Amino acid sequence: MKWKKFLIGALTIFTLSAPVANAEVVTVQGMGMTEDAAIQDAKRNAVEKVVGTYLQAESRMQDLELVFDAVNTRTQGYVKSCKVISKKIKGDTVNIVAQVDVSSEPGSEFMKDIEVVMNLRDPRLAVVVEHYGDDGGENFKRYTAMCTAAIREELAKRGFTHVVDNPQNVDYIIVGNLTVGKSKAVTIPNWNDISNPQMTQVETGLSKSEAIMDCKIKKFDTDEIIGEFHSTGSNLGAASGELDNQAVVKLAGNAAQEVRTIFNREASKVFSSVKVIAQVNDGEKILDLEEYLRQTQGVTGVYMRSFSGGKCVIDVSTGLSPQNLYRVLSAVVKNDLNLKLQGFSSTVLEISV
Repeated sequence: MKWKKFLIGALTIFTLSAPVANAEVVTVQGMGMTEDAAIQDAKRNAVEKVVGTYLQAESRMQDLELVFDAVNTRTQGYVKSCKVISKKIKGDTVNIVAQVDVSSEPGSEFMKDIEVVMNLRDPRLAVVVEHYGDDGGENFKRYTAMCTAAIREELAKRGFTHVVDNPQNVDYIIVGNLTVGKSKAVTIPNWNDISNPQMTQVETGLSKSEAIMDCKIKKFDTDEIIGEFHSTGSNLGAASGELDNQAVVKLAGNAAQEVRTIFNREASKVFSSVKVIAQVNDGEKILDLEEYLRQTQGVTGVYMRSFSGGKCVIDVSTGLSPQNLYRVLSAVVKNDLNLKLQGFSSTVLEISV
């Protein structure tokens, strides 16, 4: 009986300690031209609601706009089930109310990607792929364009919302040198010809293509290399031009995973910054504000994010808290810049100029 008690106890401990996937059921509305479109809209709204709650708990509510593109591309993999409670059709629009069961595991791949993007302040990434020994041929140009587009798409799926081709005014540049081997016929030894010491080869009717890329990621402002890697992609099948294309696509997916790993490491470093949101009535004052921020003691970097509709967003690398940054900045600015505090949070400073 002792071993039975031990077994029951062990099973109880295992059951209590076994990880349980987190999930949250939310009731949301959805709308679209068809019922399927309305359901998809409801799923997206549900995921945004759950992600928003998570980010709010992490004091990151101000960064919600950084994740919605990622939510839109990965909703299906994040929703466990969706039950339509009610449906109304008004004109050409279908409106539904649905209960959606959303995975809310904090350690999930989805949330890890979002956290990396936020910790890096939704960085602008440039992807530049060149070809080793480029002879100007159309195939080489096509392969580099395909690889660039595929890497950008994979990074977008992982939550990076600003991936561009032009390596100017960005945070990081991903530079790759690509080689695509021409499809080679695949052969196997002719085991029936045992009289030949070298063994003759038999055609299989298949071909193999391989794409290889050496890649590095560097910071735009300092040219510092934060990571390097070697990525490959291969494809086996009937001889055709599609073999090379698919090899490039597979390489791009592997490369994007390597990029993600490097950015995970970069995001885990001590990173301190404040997002400054400034309301301005004169565009010229933005340049003055940027210069004053650079002169502020404790500020190590200033990056202008955007300026539109009288609203300017500036990322400031600093060890100062938002309120202390305002105090120090106020002592630096001159009378020609009417600086006023509008509000602040743990990582955001709102001012008017």
